[in-house]
Amino acid sequence: MAIKIVTAQAPMQEYDVGHISVDLGRKTGVLMRQSRKGSDKDHYESRLRQESLVPVAIGLRGDADDSNILVYDEGAGVSGTKGYDQRPKLSRLYIDIANGVIGSIVVARADRLFRDKHFRNVSMFTEIAEEKKIILIVPGRAVYDFTKTKDLQAFQKEMQDAYNYITTQVAYMIETRAQKVQRGLYGGGRLPAPYVIDKQAWKDEQKHIIYQPWLEPAITLFKKFHEYEFSLARIAAYIDSLPYLFPQPSLEDTRKYMFSTNMRVVSGGYTISSPDSLRHYLSNLTLGGFAKIGRDEDGDELLLPNAFEPAMPMELLEPAYASITGFYLDGTPFEQSRSRSRQTRRKYTLHVHAVLHGFLASGDGAVSLYSNNEDENPHYTCHEGLSMEGWELKNRIGIMKQRKLWSVSCQELDRIILERLFDLVRHDSDMVERIKAFWESRKTEEVDEAHVLKQQIKKAQDQIAHLDKLLTNPARPLSKTTEARYLTMLDDAEADLARLQRKQAEWQEVEEPQSITPNFYYVLAHLPTEYKKLSVEGQKRMMRIVAKEVKLDMLSPHLFRLYIVWENGIAVRPDVALVWRGVTPNICEEWSEEEDNMMRRYYPERAQIELMRAFPRRAWYRICDRAQVLNLRRSLPHQGRARVNGYHRTMRYDDLEAVANLGESREEKERLCQIANELAQQTMRGSLTA
Repeated sequence: MAIKIVTAQAPMQEYDVGHISVDLGRKTGVLMRQSRKGSDKDHYESRLRQESLVPVAIGLRGDADDSNILVYDEGAGVSGTKGYDQRPKLSRLYIDIANGVIGSIVVARADRLFRDKHFRNVSMFTEIAEEKKIILIVPGRAVYDFTKTKDLQAFQKEMQDAYNYITTQVAYMIETRAQKVQRGLYGGGRLPAPYVIDKQAWKDEQKHIIYQPWLEPAITLFKKFHEYEFSLARIAAYIDSLPYLFPQPSLEDTRKYMFSTNMRVVSGGYTISSPDSLRHYLSNLTLGGFAKIGRDEDGDELLLPNAFEPAMPMELLEPAYASITGFYLDGTPFEQSRSRSRQTRRKYTLHVHAVLHGFLASGDGAVSLYSNNEDENPHYTCHEGLSMEGWELKNRIGIMKQRKLWSVSCQELDRIILERLFDLVRHDSDMVERIKAFWESRKTEEVDEAHVLKQQIKKAQDQIAHLDKLLTNPARPLSKTTEARYLTMLDDAEADLARLQRKQAEWQEVEEPQSITPNFYYVLAHLPTEYKKLSVEGQKRMMRIVAKEVKLDMLSPHLFRLYIVWENGIAVRPDVALVWRGVTPNICEEWSEEEDNMMRRYYPERAQIELMRAFPRRAWYRICDRAQVLNLRRSLPHQGRARVNGYHRTMRYDDLEAVANLGESREEKERLCQIANELAQQTMRGSLTA
């Protein structure tokens, strides 16, 4: 056997794609997906291989750049068993195929598309792929032309094998792990503190070990939960008040033990950072020495007692478990009287007059509506550190703590946007006809998310009807095994259908506006008078029909940038507005001795802008008020005072800095500062001016 020595690393694998012919009149899509979260880092080679498909797709077309390549990157942590409604990038790929944008697809492996248990997602894809004459390329492995029966059958076989991997290899690994856990051993996964694993033990001998420095904090936490009468809000506030919950292990301990925890790392240790994690921890029976070994035929979880040393006494653990789940281990319902010392909750209104409720967005964080029956003026409120991702709140500050970043009156912001819309309608007599033409073309020509959702629902309904027929009127008697398999498939299909129908209810279908809002075109043509006649819900629906996006970002304590993208036919470009909020920032810091000395030096003779620059976080009237306290007087000539003290009393220097940063030239910056000052002069407290 010969030995070959190379002098450089091997280049990325090259594929011979010259013999593959694709439709150059349509673009080529590249789909990327990794199933496990963090795989883009833990399995970087897999990620790198998928990224290398872009140059393969370029070479396939013979292009010089990627202008004809569309990348559908689902990232890591997306299972192939999920449907189109759960995979936005896959849904986008389907829509682009249906609308004739994509003519060929490149994937690293066919299973990057699906691992579909019931073949509903696969059949939707193959039907549209056959209709639109799609070519699927798996470089170095296969090329599927869906207009050819043999290729279609080969792809379907590949999809069967893809799911069989889950039912065979993955199922085998799960069974092996369960068998290991039944012997009281560590089967992998995260461990609740204070449990750790000895790194020096053989893998087949690893057990849960109590890490002593974490035992006392864990017991204290459960005692506090009892003391707080099982109030999650109070225990969350307690955790948030601590710099950390469990201390950082020493370097020696990290070499000796494996700390497999999903807690958040903070300075000095670890803490719990979400309500779900807190509920899971306080009801985790693993802390009582129970090993989870699977489920029985009824779906009930099976627990093995005394599998390892309990970390938490049952007199602390079981009541905490019952307070969260509602039942003790023996099935007895949990009954706990409410504490009389708790404050009465505010009563929130269900239907408030806030047109942008659930629609207003911000780059500063997640925007919510704050309103109660005692307050007739609801507010749009943005919480710092929170952002909406899908329907989930991310980057939470603490467990339940939400720091308010800004708040604006719903009535005032709605007024600004509606007045702008009314002006657009008044000055554009052709708007209604343009919108009619746009919706008519959209209704007849394009496939969208609503269409994909309808197709999924139809597939689920067809499968349920088919399974129901097999179970109730079989051609021949079913064996118990077959009947059980059909029942499981029926349960899965019904669960999927329920999920899809919920999503269909959440999403407002893209229909012609006339079917959503009666007499829509008449209302739009006479909007300034007819809009007020609509119900609150009707006004909200109208706003969602005419606008694609409304975004409000804070530039400074007083200044905001409003960005509106109107629907096609309303306006040809987005609206951008500078908004001044007439509110006193909630900063009442005491004046320091150093600031007072600066006031004595600057106030008598310095120009207003210099004084404001010296105290950038204090409004001009606060500077003047402090001068009164210090008995200071301006020595500038009275005649020039109006010119020198030209900025409004509520203006701050950081307001001027923020608005000046929006301009480029000196003239633009000065003009913007002048506009901001005019807005400040016009705005009453609690109001907005744009």
